Amino acid sequence: MIPGHWKYSELVYCSTRQQQPFGNGFREMKSVDSEREVQSAILQATVSFVTTGLVRPEIHPCLKSAKRMHEETSFSGGVFSDSIEGGRSGVTIELVHDGIRAHTKSGQHFFLRYSECRVEIGGFNDRTVFCRNADRSITIFCDEKKFPKALSYASGYSLDDQLHQKKQNVRSNARRGRLIAFSTLFAALLLLVGIYYGVRAAGAAAVQNIPVSIDVQIGRHAFKSMDPGGKEVTDPVLTGAMQHMVDRLSPHVSISGMEFEVHVVDSPEINAFALPGGIIVVYTGLIQKAEHPEQVAGVLGHEMAHATLRHGLHRICQSLGLAAAANLLLGDFQGIVVLGSEMFQLASINSYSREQESAADAEGVRMLHAAAIDPTGLAQFFEVLKAEGKGLPDGLEWISTHPEHDARIISVRSQVSTLPPIEYKPLELDWAEVRKHADAL
Repeated sequence: MIPGHWKYSELVYCSTRQQQPFGNGFREMKSVDSEREVQSAILQATVSFVTTGLVRPEIHPCLKSAKRMHEETSFSGGVFSDSIEGGRSGVTIELVHDGIRAHTKSGQHFFLRYSECRVEIGGFNDRTVFCRNADRSITIFCDEKKFPKALSYASGYSLDDQLHQKKQNVRSNARRGRLIAFSTLFAALLLLVGIYYGVRAAGAAAVQNIPVSIDVQIGRHAFKSMDPGGKEVTDPVLTGAMQHMVDRLSPHVSISGMEFEVHVVDSPEINAFALPGGIIVVYTGLIQKAEHPEQVAGVLGHEMAHATLRHGLHRICQSLGLAAAANLLLGDFQGIVVLGSEMFQLASINSYSREQESAADAEGVRMLHAAAIDPTGLAQFFEVLKAEGKGLPDGLEWISTHPEHDARIISVRSQVSTLPPIEYKPLELDWAEVRKHADAL
Protein backbone atom coordinates (compact mmCIF):
# COMPACT_ATOMS: atom_id res chain seq x y z
CA MET A 1 0.00 0.00 0.00
CA ILE A 2 1.51 3.33 -1.06
CA PRO A 3 0.96 6.16 1.55
CA GLY A 4 -1.61 8.62 0.37
CA HIS A 5 -3.48 6.26 -1.97
CA TRP A 6 -6.41 5.78 0.45
CA LYS A 7 -9.24 8.25 0.17
CA TYR A 8 -10.67 9.57 3.41
CA SER A 9 -14.20 8.48 2.46
CA GLU A 10 -12.93 4.94 1.88
CA LEU A 11 -11.22 4.93 5.27
CA VAL A 12 -14.39 6.08 6.99
CA TYR A 13 -16.35 3.46 5.08
CA CYS A 14 -13.95 0.78 6.25
CA SER A 15 -14.26 1.99 9.83
CA THR A 16 -18.04 2.04 9.82
CA ARG A 17 -18.02 -1.44 8.27
CA GLN A 18 -16.04 -2.51 11.32
CA GLN A 19 -12.90 -3.14 9.22
CA GLN A 20 -9.52 -1.55 9.56
CA PRO A 21 -6.83 -1.55 6.84
CA PHE A 22 -3.43 -2.90 7.76
CA GLY A 23 -0.82 -3.29 5.04
CA ASN A 24 -2.51 -4.82 1.98
CA GLY A 25 -5.57 -6.21 3.80
CA PHE A 26 -8.27 -5.68 6.45
CA ARG A 27 -8.62 -6.94 9.99
CA GLU A 28 -12.03 -7.30 11.61
CA MET A 29 -12.65 -4.74 14.36
CA LYS A 30 -14.58 -5.55 17.50
CA SER A 31 -18.34 -5.10 17.19
CA VAL A 32 -19.79 -1.71 18.07
CA ASP A 33 -23.15 -1.16 19.71
CA SER A 34 -23.63 2.59 19.78
CA GLU A 35 -23.12 5.73 17.75
CA ARG A 36 -20.43 6.87 20.19
CA GLU A 37 -18.52 3.61 19.67
CA VAL A 38 -18.85 4.07 15.91
CA GLN A 39 -17.36 7.57 16.25
CA SER A 40 -14.66 6.15 18.49
CA ALA A 41 -13.85 3.51 15.92
CA ILE A 42 -13.65 6.12 13.16
CA LEU A 43 -11.39 8.31 15.29
CA GLN A 44 -9.08 5.45 16.27
CA ALA A 45 -8.84 4.35 12.66
CA THR A 46 -8.16 7.90 11.49
CA VAL A 47 -5.40 8.39 14.06
CA SER A 48 -3.94 5.04 13.09
CA PHE A 49 -3.94 6.03 9.42
CA VAL A 50 -2.00 9.18 10.21
CA THR A 51 0.44 7.62 12.66
CA THR A 52 1.21 4.65 10.38
CA GLY A 53 1.61 6.85 7.30
CA LEU A 54 -1.22 5.25 5.32
CA VAL A 55 -2.53 8.69 4.37
CA ARG A 56 -1.28 12.20 4.23
CA PRO A 57 -3.01 14.40 6.83
CA GLU A 58 -3.33 17.30 4.40
CA ILE A 59 -5.85 15.29 2.33
CA HIS A 60 -8.77 16.16 4.59
CA PRO A 61 -9.36 18.66 7.48
CA CYS A 62 -10.41 15.84 9.78
CA LEU A 63 -7.06 14.16 9.19
CA LYS A 64 -5.33 17.43 10.08
CA SER A 65 -7.19 17.39 13.37
CA ALA A 66 -6.10 13.79 13.83
CA LYS A 67 -2.49 14.84 13.29
CA ARG A 68 -2.80 17.61 15.91
CA MET A 69 -4.34 15.10 18.30
CA HIS A 70 -1.43 12.77 17.70
CA GLU A 71 1.04 15.56 18.37
CA GLU A 72 -0.72 16.36 21.66
CA THR A 73 -0.23 12.94 23.20
CA SER A 74 2.84 13.71 25.28
CA PHE A 75 2.53 15.47 28.63
CA SER A 76 4.44 16.07 31.85
CA GLY A 77 2.93 14.63 34.98
CA GLY A 78 3.57 12.25 37.83
CA VAL A 79 2.91 8.77 39.10
CA PHE A 80 2.10 7.22 42.47
CA SER A 81 3.27 3.65 42.95
CA ASP A 82 4.72 1.54 45.77
CA SER A 83 7.35 0.33 43.32
CA ILE A 84 8.91 3.79 43.25
CA GLU A 85 11.28 4.90 45.98
CA GLY A 86 9.34 7.44 48.00
CA GLY A 87 6.09 6.35 46.33
CA ARG A 88 6.02 9.20 43.83
CA SER A 89 7.93 10.42 40.80
CA GLY A 90 7.68 12.82 37.89
CA VAL A 91 7.03 11.19 34.55
CA THR A 92 6.54 11.81 30.86
CA ILE A 93 3.07 10.67 29.89
CA GLU A 94 2.20 9.32 26.46
CA LEU A 95 -1.32 8.66 25.29
CA VAL A 96 -1.18 5.69 22.94
CA HIS A 97 -3.98 3.92 21.10
CA ASP A 98 -4.68 1.39 23.85
CA GLY A 99 -3.71 3.15 27.08
CA ILE A 100 -1.58 5.55 29.06
CA ARG A 101 2.17 5.08 29.28
CA ALA A 102 4.37 6.81 31.83
CA HIS A 103 8.18 6.89 31.91
CA THR A 104 10.33 8.09 34.80
CA LYS A 105 13.75 9.60 34.30
CA SER A 106 15.25 6.56 36.02
CA GLY A 107 13.80 4.28 33.34
CA GLN A 108 10.76 2.83 35.09
CA HIS A 109 7.70 2.30 32.93
CA PHE A 110 4.01 2.20 33.84
CA PHE A 111 0.97 1.41 31.75
CA LEU A 112 -2.78 1.76 32.25
CA ARG A 113 -5.28 0.46 29.69
CA TYR A 114 -8.14 2.80 28.92
CA SER A 115 -10.55 -0.03 29.60
CA GLU A 116 -9.17 -0.39 33.15
CA CYS A 117 -8.75 3.31 33.87
CA ARG A 118 -10.62 4.96 36.75
CA VAL A 119 -10.63 8.76 36.40
CA GLU A 120 -10.76 11.36 39.17
CA ILE A 121 -10.31 15.14 38.97
CA GLY A 122 -9.09 17.21 41.90
CA GLY A 123 -5.83 18.34 43.42
CA PHE A 124 -5.06 21.75 44.87
CA ASN A 125 -6.15 23.46 41.66
CA ASP A 126 -9.20 21.22 41.02
CA ARG A 127 -8.00 20.41 37.51
CA THR A 128 -5.48 17.60 38.02
CA VAL A 129 -6.62 14.40 36.28
CA PHE A 130 -5.81 11.20 38.20
CA CYS A 131 -5.93 7.93 36.23
CA ARG A 132 -5.88 4.81 38.42
CA ASN A 133 -6.17 1.09 37.92
CA ALA A 134 -8.77 -0.95 39.77
CA ASP A 135 -6.61 -1.78 42.81
CA ARG A 136 -5.13 1.75 42.86
CA SER A 137 -1.60 0.35 42.79
CA ILE A 138 -0.76 2.75 39.96
CA THR A 139 -1.92 6.34 39.67
CA ILE A 140 -0.82 8.47 36.74
CA PHE A 141 -1.73 12.15 37.02
CA CYS A 142 -1.39 15.34 35.01
CA ASP A 143 -2.57 18.92 35.51
CA GLU A 144 -1.86 20.29 32.03
CA LYS A 145 -4.83 22.13 30.58
CA LYS A 146 -5.00 20.09 27.35
CA PHE A 147 -4.66 16.70 29.00
CA PRO A 148 -8.40 15.95 29.63
CA LYS A 149 -9.37 16.61 26.01
CA ALA A 150 -6.39 14.68 24.68
CA LEU A 151 -7.24 11.78 26.99
CA SER A 152 -10.80 11.83 25.68
CA TYR A 153 -9.64 11.68 22.06
CA ALA A 154 -6.94 9.09 22.66
CA SER A 155 -9.33 6.79 24.52
CA GLY A 156 -11.85 7.03 21.71
CA TYR A 157 -14.26 8.87 24.04
CA SER A 158 -14.48 5.79 26.22
CA LEU A 159 -13.55 7.84 29.30
CA ASP A 160 -15.88 10.74 28.54
CA ASP A 161 -18.57 9.68 30.99
CA GLN A 162 -16.04 9.61 33.82
CA LEU A 163 -14.39 12.86 32.77
CA HIS A 164 -17.72 14.64 32.43
CA GLN A 165 -19.03 13.37 35.75
CA LYS A 166 -15.84 14.28 37.59
CA LYS A 167 -15.85 17.76 36.06
CA GLN A 168 -19.45 18.18 37.16
CA ASN A 169 -18.48 17.08 40.67
CA VAL A 170 -15.60 19.56 40.74
CA ARG A 171 -17.85 22.39 39.57
CA SER A 172 -20.50 21.40 42.09
CA ASN A 173 -17.95 21.25 44.89
CA ALA A 174 -16.52 24.61 43.80
CA ARG A 175 -19.99 26.18 43.83
CA ARG A 176 -20.68 24.61 47.20
CA GLY A 177 -17.35 25.86 48.49
CA ARG A 178 -18.06 29.38 47.25
CA LEU A 179 -21.52 29.27 48.80
CA ILE A 180 -20.10 28.12 52.12
CA ALA A 181 -17.38 30.77 51.97
CA PHE A 182 -19.92 33.47 51.10
CA SER A 183 -22.29 32.30 53.84
CA THR A 184 -19.46 32.27 56.37
CA LEU A 185 -18.30 35.71 55.30
CA PHE A 186 -21.86 37.06 55.40
CA ALA A 187 -22.42 35.59 58.86
CA ALA A 188 -19.15 37.06 60.08
CA LEU A 189 -20.11 40.43 58.60
CA LEU A 190 -23.49 40.31 60.32
CA LEU A 191 -21.75 39.44 63.57
CA LEU A 192 -19.34 42.36 63.20
CA VAL A 193 -22.17 44.73 62.32
CA GLY A 194 -24.11 43.47 65.33
CA ILE A 195 -21.13 43.97 67.60
CA TYR A 196 -20.47 47.41 66.11
CA TYR A 197 -24.00 48.70 66.58
CA GLY A 198 -24.37 46.88 69.88
CA VAL A 199 -21.32 48.59 71.32
CA ARG A 200 -22.39 51.94 69.86
CA ALA A 201 -25.88 51.55 71.32
CA ALA A 202 -24.42 50.60 74.68
CA GLY A 203 -22.07 53.58 74.44
CA ALA A 204 -24.97 55.92 73.65
CA ALA A 205 -26.90 54.57 76.64
CA ALA A 206 -23.83 55.01 78.81
CA VAL A 207 -23.79 58.76 78.00
CA GLN A 208 -26.56 59.30 80.54
CA ASN A 209 -24.31 57.91 83.28
CA ILE A 210 -21.34 60.16 82.50
CA PRO A 211 -20.84 63.07 84.91
CA VAL A 212 -21.76 66.48 83.49
CA SER A 213 -18.26 67.60 84.41
CA ILE A 214 -17.03 65.61 81.39
CA ASP A 215 -19.23 67.74 79.10
CA VAL A 216 -17.78 70.85 80.70
CA GLN A 217 -14.18 69.66 80.19
CA ILE A 218 -14.83 68.85 76.53
CA GLY A 219 -16.45 72.23 75.91
CA ARG A 220 -13.68 74.22 77.61
CA HIS A 221 -10.85 72.35 75.88
CA ALA A 222 -12.56 72.72 72.51
CA PHE A 223 -13.31 76.44 72.92
CA LYS A 224 -9.73 77.27 73.98
CA SER A 225 -8.29 75.52 70.94
CA MET A 226 -10.80 76.34 68.22
CA ASP A 227 -10.99 79.27 65.82
CA PRO A 228 -14.52 80.70 66.29
CA GLY A 229 -14.31 82.61 63.01
CA GLY A 230 -13.95 86.12 64.38
CA LYS A 231 -12.73 88.31 67.23
CA GLU A 232 -14.45 87.85 70.58
CA VAL A 233 -16.50 90.88 71.59
CA THR A 234 -16.09 92.35 75.08
CA ASP A 235 -18.71 95.11 74.75
CA PRO A 236 -20.80 94.73 77.95
CA VAL A 237 -23.96 95.86 76.18
CA LEU A 238 -23.77 92.91 73.81
CA THR A 239 -22.39 90.30 76.20
CA GLY A 240 -24.71 91.50 78.97
CA ALA A 241 -27.79 91.20 76.75
CA MET A 242 -26.93 87.61 75.81
CA GLN A 243 -26.14 86.64 79.39
CA HIS A 244 -29.41 88.20 80.57
CA MET A 245 -31.36 85.89 78.24
CA VAL A 246 -29.39 82.84 79.36
CA ASP A 247 -29.91 83.71 83.01
CA ARG A 248 -33.67 83.82 82.43
CA LEU A 249 -33.59 80.36 80.85
CA SER A 250 -31.02 78.61 83.07
CA PRO A 251 -33.31 77.87 86.06
CA HIS A 252 -35.55 75.84 83.76
CA VAL A 253 -33.04 73.49 82.18
CA SER A 254 -33.62 69.75 82.56
CA ILE A 255 -30.16 68.90 83.89
CA SER A 256 -28.27 70.03 86.97
CA GLY A 257 -24.62 70.88 87.29
CA MET A 258 -24.35 72.76 84.00
CA GLU A 259 -23.49 76.46 84.10
CA PHE A 260 -23.93 78.42 80.89
CA GLU A 261 -21.62 81.13 79.64
CA VAL A 262 -22.11 83.17 76.49
CA HIS A 263 -19.43 84.45 74.14
CA VAL A 264 -20.16 86.99 71.39
CA VAL A 265 -18.03 86.85 68.24
CA ASP A 266 -17.77 89.70 65.75
CA SER A 267 -18.79 88.10 62.48
CA PRO A 268 -21.45 88.82 59.83
CA GLU A 269 -22.49 85.18 59.95
CA ILE A 270 -26.03 84.62 61.15
CA ASN A 271 -24.95 81.86 63.45
CA ALA A 272 -24.89 80.52 66.99
CA PHE A 273 -23.74 77.22 68.47
CA ALA A 274 -23.37 75.46 71.79
CA LEU A 275 -20.47 73.31 72.93
CA PRO A 276 -20.86 70.46 75.40
CA GLY A 277 -21.03 71.69 78.97
CA GLY A 278 -22.87 74.97 78.33
CA ILE A 279 -20.53 77.26 76.38
CA ILE A 280 -22.59 79.19 73.82
CA VAL A 281 -21.21 81.30 70.99
CA VAL A 282 -23.37 83.96 69.29
CA TYR A 283 -22.31 85.87 66.19
CA THR A 284 -23.07 89.57 65.84
CA GLY A 285 -24.65 88.86 62.44
CA LEU A 286 -27.47 87.02 64.21
CA ILE A 287 -27.99 89.86 66.69
CA GLN A 288 -28.22 92.39 63.87
CA LYS A 289 -30.78 90.32 62.00
CA ALA A 290 -33.14 89.74 64.96
CA GLU A 291 -36.05 92.21 65.14
CA HIS A 292 -36.60 91.79 68.88
CA PRO A 293 -34.81 90.01 71.77
CA GLU A 294 -37.31 87.13 72.03
CA GLN A 295 -36.12 85.92 68.65
CA VAL A 296 -32.53 85.67 69.87
CA ALA A 297 -33.78 84.11 73.12
CA GLY A 298 -35.48 81.44 70.99
CA VAL A 299 -32.18 80.65 69.28
CA LEU A 300 -30.34 80.58 72.63
CA GLY A 301 -32.98 78.26 74.08
CA HIS A 302 -32.50 75.91 71.16
CA GLU A 303 -28.70 75.87 71.59
CA MET A 304 -28.94 75.44 75.36
CA ALA A 305 -31.18 72.44 74.72
CA HIS A 306 -28.44 70.81 72.64
CA ALA A 307 -26.20 71.07 75.69
CA THR A 308 -28.75 69.85 78.25
CA LEU A 309 -29.82 66.94 76.03
CA ARG A 310 -26.10 66.13 75.70
CA HIS A 311 -26.22 65.90 71.95
CA GLY A 312 -22.51 66.69 71.83
CA LEU A 313 -21.57 63.48 73.65
CA HIS A 314 -23.96 61.44 71.53
CA ARG A 315 -22.38 62.97 68.47
CA ILE A 316 -18.92 62.00 69.69
CA CYS A 317 -20.04 58.38 70.01
CA GLN A 318 -21.54 58.43 66.52
CA SER A 319 -18.53 60.09 64.90
CA LEU A 320 -15.76 58.20 66.68
CA GLY A 321 -17.55 54.87 66.60
CA LEU A 322 -16.35 51.84 68.51
CA ALA A 323 -13.33 53.50 70.09
CA ALA A 324 -15.39 56.13 71.86
CA ALA A 325 -18.17 53.70 72.75
CA ALA A 326 -15.68 51.21 74.18
CA ASN A 327 -14.01 53.97 76.19
CA LEU A 328 -17.38 54.95 77.62
CA LEU A 329 -18.20 51.38 78.59
CA LEU A 330 -14.79 50.98 80.21
CA GLY A 331 -15.17 54.23 82.13
CA ASP A 332 -12.29 55.95 80.32
CA PHE A 333 -13.84 59.43 80.35
CA GLN A 334 -10.54 61.26 79.88
CA GLY A 335 -10.08 59.59 76.51
CA ILE A 336 -13.48 60.95 75.50
CA VAL A 337 -12.43 64.44 76.64
CA VAL A 338 -9.38 64.41 74.35
CA LEU A 339 -11.15 62.87 71.36
CA GLY A 340 -14.24 65.03 71.76
CA SER A 341 -12.25 68.24 72.07
CA GLU A 342 -10.35 67.51 68.88
CA MET A 343 -13.54 66.64 67.04
CA PHE A 344 -15.31 69.86 67.98
CA GLN A 345 -12.29 71.85 66.84
CA LEU A 346 -12.19 70.32 63.38
CA ALA A 347 -15.74 69.26 62.54
CA SER A 348 -18.65 71.30 61.33
CA ILE A 349 -20.25 72.65 64.49
CA ASN A 350 -23.93 72.52 63.60
CA SER A 351 -24.25 69.02 62.18
CA TYR A 352 -26.70 67.39 64.53
CA SER A 353 -29.19 64.87 63.22
CA ARG A 354 -32.71 65.85 62.24
CA GLU A 355 -34.04 64.07 65.32
CA GLN A 356 -31.65 66.00 67.56
CA GLU A 357 -32.64 69.30 65.96
CA SER A 358 -36.32 68.56 66.49
CA ALA A 359 -35.65 67.56 70.08
CA ALA A 360 -33.71 70.79 70.68
CA ASP A 361 -36.58 72.81 69.20
CA ALA A 362 -39.09 71.14 71.51
CA GLU A 363 -36.91 71.44 74.61
CA GLY A 364 -36.08 75.06 73.77
CA VAL A 365 -39.78 75.90 73.48
CA ARG A 366 -40.44 74.22 76.82
CA MET A 367 -37.70 76.24 78.57
CA LEU A 368 -38.85 79.51 76.98
CA HIS A 369 -42.41 78.92 78.11
CA ALA A 370 -41.25 78.00 81.62
CA ALA A 371 -39.17 81.21 81.74
CA ALA A 372 -42.22 83.25 80.62
CA ILE A 373 -40.45 84.22 77.38
CA ASP A 374 -42.66 84.08 74.31
CA PRO A 375 -41.48 80.91 72.48
CA THR A 376 -42.98 82.03 69.18
CA GLY A 377 -39.88 84.20 68.89
CA LEU A 378 -38.04 81.11 67.60
CA ALA A 379 -40.60 80.56 64.83
CA GLN A 380 -40.56 84.28 64.03
CA PHE A 381 -36.80 84.26 63.62
CA PHE A 382 -37.11 81.36 61.18
CA GLU A 383 -39.67 83.35 59.23
CA VAL A 384 -37.48 86.48 59.11
CA LEU A 385 -34.60 84.50 57.70
CA LYS A 386 -36.85 82.72 55.24
CA ALA A 387 -38.31 86.02 53.98
CA GLU A 388 -34.87 87.57 53.40
CA GLY A 389 -33.08 84.39 52.39
CA LYS A 390 -32.77 85.23 48.67
CA GLY A 391 -30.94 88.45 49.46
CA LEU A 392 -28.41 86.83 51.75
CA PRO A 393 -26.42 84.33 49.68
CA ASP A 394 -23.46 84.38 52.03
CA GLY A 395 -25.48 84.48 55.24
CA LEU A 396 -28.18 82.44 56.88
CA GLU A 397 -25.57 80.01 58.19
CA TRP A 398 -27.59 79.17 61.28
CA ILE A 399 -30.77 78.25 59.46
CA SER A 400 -28.91 76.55 56.59
CA THR A 401 -27.43 74.07 59.04
CA HIS A 402 -30.84 73.31 60.51
CA PRO A 403 -32.81 71.38 57.85
CA GLU A 404 -36.47 71.73 56.84
CA HIS A 405 -37.13 75.07 58.54
CA ASP A 406 -40.63 75.27 57.01
CA ALA A 407 -41.66 72.12 58.82
CA ARG A 408 -39.95 73.33 61.98
CA ILE A 409 -41.82 76.65 61.93
CA ILE A 410 -45.07 74.69 61.82
CA SER A 411 -43.84 72.32 64.53
CA VAL A 412 -42.83 75.15 66.89
CA ARG A 413 -46.13 76.99 66.47
CA SER A 414 -48.05 73.74 66.91
CA GLN A 415 -46.20 72.99 70.15
CA VAL A 416 -46.80 76.51 71.47
CA SER A 417 -50.53 76.15 70.80
CA THR A 418 -50.66 73.13 73.14
CA LEU A 419 -48.94 74.89 76.06
CA PRO A 420 -51.01 76.15 78.99
CA PRO A 421 -51.72 79.88 78.61
CA ILE A 422 -49.52 82.19 80.68
CA GLU A 423 -48.57 85.83 80.61
CA TYR A 424 -45.21 86.22 78.94
CA LYS A 425 -42.83 88.79 80.43
CA PRO A 426 -40.81 90.89 77.98
CA LEU A 427 -37.05 90.78 78.22
CA GLU A 428 -35.81 93.93 79.93
CA LEU A 429 -33.49 94.99 77.16
CA ASP A 430 -33.19 98.05 74.94
CA TRP A 431 -32.95 96.01 71.79
CA ALA A 432 -32.40 99.00 69.53
CA GLU A 433 -29.35 99.93 71.61
CA VAL A 434 -28.05 96.36 71.50
CA ARG A 435 -28.31 96.25 67.71
CA LYS A 436 -26.65 99.68 67.50
CA HIS A 437 -23.63 98.38 69.40
CA ALA A 438 -23.47 95.36 67.10
CA ASP A 439 -23.61 97.61 64.02
CA ALA A 440 -20.82 99.80 65.41
CA LEU A 441 -18.26 96.95 65.54
